[in-house]
Amino acid sequence: MRTIRIYSDESRHKNERFLLLAGLWIPEENVQVVEEGIRALRKKHGYTDSTGKRIDFLGEFKWTKVSDKYLPIYKELADLFFDWTSKDILRSCTMLVDTQDPAVVAHSNIKKEGYFKLLYQLYYHNSHIPAIYKIYPDRITNPTQQKVNFDTLDRCLDAAFQKKFTPMLNPSEHPGIRGFINNITPTDSKTAHCIQLLDVIMGALGYLQNGLFRKPNAKKAKVELMKYIFEKIALSGAIKISGKSYYVAKSTKFNIWLFRPRNKKGPQE
Repeated sequence: MRTIRIYSDESRHKNERFLLLAGLWIPEENVQVVEEGIRALRKKHGYTDSTGKRIDFLGEFKWTKVSDKYLPIYKELADLFFDWTSKDILRSCTMLVDTQDPAVVAHSNIKKEGYFKLLYQLYYHNSHIPAIYKIYPDRITNPTQQKVNFDTLDRCLDAAFQKKFTPMLNPSEHPGIRGFINNITPTDSKTAHCIQLLDVIMGALGYLQNGLFRKPNAKKAKVELMKYIFEKIALSGAIKISGKSYYVAKSTKFNIWLFRPRNKKGPQE
């Protein structure tokens, strides 16, 4: 059975309407492609110091660090992302959470255990094939400043995956399957290129979805990168307008979807 890694990150919600949670689904054999591609980008944009030694670009790729000076390298990073998406190297899914929706508040209780429930929804609904899943959420404290019980998330998600995926398997080919979740390991984005890549793409999505580009203090470089990324999405034919206040994108490789709870209970601890 193949192994798929999920790298996830979330927007730092600061009174904006939409909270974003996003993930990259990467077959384990493709992780090296992404890592080497980003390392090559860093090498390309490095510099030579006073001793003649070549130094790679060392800064962490992060939406908050987008600036006029580094805009070209961030555009190249976006180019890599969409090239890998088109070649099925990776798949991306972003979940919009409308914090003004009473149903979301009732279901998720965002200020308490909601972050756990929302991560569950992100992972469950966007994992489509039987596989061993290794999950790496960003280690940084979640937007609500609540500690996430990853053991509980692991247990609930694995039970859901068992129910979802076991009927798809031939018992004679996969005897003794004990679980589909290998691990959920919080990971520092400073050392995880895949989370850095996700942070930049998700940052652009959040900048548009929350209308931050309209504010008088909006950074020119961020607005330009946001438009650059959305132009690529639009040209792919994946994006469509839904309603008047947000965008969704539907494809087998790149999705933006609005979370709407079916009931108030969600996964139980």
